Amino acid sequence: MAGSKQFHVTEFSQILELVSYKSSSLSVLLTTHRNDEFNLWYKDLTHSDLTNRGKRNGKNESLKKNFLYYLSVEQMEKIEQDSDKKFESAKQSNIGVSVDFYEELGVPSPRSIANKKGYCISDDVDVFLVNDTLHYFTMDYTRKVLKKLDKFDTCSWRNVNSAQLDESVSFTKIQLSEAVHGIGTADDKIFHTLRLSMFLNDRIYFLIRKTSDNCRNQLYIFLEKNPIFFTITGEANEAWKRHLEVSQRQQDAAAAASKTIPFDDEKTRAQQSVWKEQLAQEMMNYTTHEGEVFCPFTKIQAPFSSVPMLFIASHIKRYKDSTPKEAYDINNGLLLSANADALFDKHIITITEDKKLKFSFLISNDHVLLSALKLNQEIFTEVLNEQRMEYMKDHRRIFEEKEAKRKSGDYNISDEEEIITQVGPNLFNHVSYDIAAQSKVSYSEKNSAVSIKEHPTPTPKRY
Repeated sequence: MAGSKQFHVTEFSQILELVSYKSSSLSVLLTTHRNDEFNLWYKDLTHSDLTNRGKRNGKNESLKKNFLYYLSVEQMEKIEQDSDKKFESAKQSNIGVSVDFYEELGVPSPRSIANKKGYCISDDVDVFLVNDTLHYFTMDYTRKVLKKLDKFDTCSWRNVNSAQLDESVSFTKIQLSEAVHGIGTADDKIFHTLRLSMFLNDRIYFLIRKTSDNCRNQLYIFLEKNPIFFTITGEANEAWKRHLEVSQRQQDAAAAASKTIPFDDEKTRAQQSVWKEQLAQEMMNYTTHEGEVFCPFTKIQAPFSSVPMLFIASHIKRYKDSTPKEAYDINNGLLLSANADALFDKHIITITEDKKLKFSFLISNDHVLLSALKLNQEIFTEVLNEQRMEYMKDHRRIFEEKEAKRKSGDYNISDEEEIITQVGPNLFNHVSYDIAAQSKVSYSEKNSAVSIKEHPTPTPKRY
């Protein structure tokens, strides 16, 4: 599972918070059975996790075989050419999870199984799919994505029917097996079909329930589409919208009830960390190294789970000018390196209509500085979709207004001076970041798992 990190959440309140806007049925299950023990594992799907029918299996096969990538063949070829690195080509096709997961579930790990043909997990554990998380994981939506990316006509399994769920209940009971490389085999009819709608960098969750009456363990599997899916299909991310609406109502009610805190101060960026993660998930689709992200302006690239602080979730249309709907619309944001964000946030740089960087006269002729900041190169334009370019009109307007004032001298330069002098010598000077407040995360070299023991409590002014 090179490049893949798995996350393990054990605190009930954190599990409930993660589940709350993803599945109403799971939320009810959790709140109804608080006395039971719950463990949540999740990961973003890698090339190795994808079913063999949806990817190329070996370096000799064409990129055209990568049907379950949110990229066209032309995009994949260009990314390989620009980065001088090849996309993954592993042949294994089970979903890899850590050894600790199997131990927690109470089943043998794949490599300890004597029967090399595999082991049926559902012989000893009740396994369920969470129906209300699978709306977008149908063949209708898969076909829609394939058509948008010009891969439909070459896909031999494009007319397969969707996985048949039991719509009379909230959770569909399924067979689930494991083989030498992980979970999911051709014997698991429903799950095997469902995997034809699970794309690279979609997220899979495994919720383990141990009942207080010591009955069989239960495993609930639910899924979440990568944010780029909604851009490609034009669909609204209804679950995220509902979450933002509920959060906004809660914040407004708290602000209205407060007699000491002004309303504008109470309208905090509580959703910023989730929004940043969504921007990161989107950027993972554009790299040949799994789990890595990069700044589209500077091309600085790194594994996001290891060093998320290298990147800032930067608003295009200013947060204070945005409606609640716009504020955390993924297309109103870009994942930028800290240097690029500092300049973009202060409107020292912007993006032109033809998707080029435009610099303020304050730095446009300082080629040494631009080189040091890695801004003297073509930017990555694939992420600048139609929706983002619409938001960019507002950013350009403010840039031009500020630039006119800067050139006339009729403005206060102190803010820009502070950013410009700090951005070069120190990557993090402009970020107020409380490292001590971050969640404690432990990495296991043995199984590439991350165990989150405390809820993340980031307190940066800009995230």
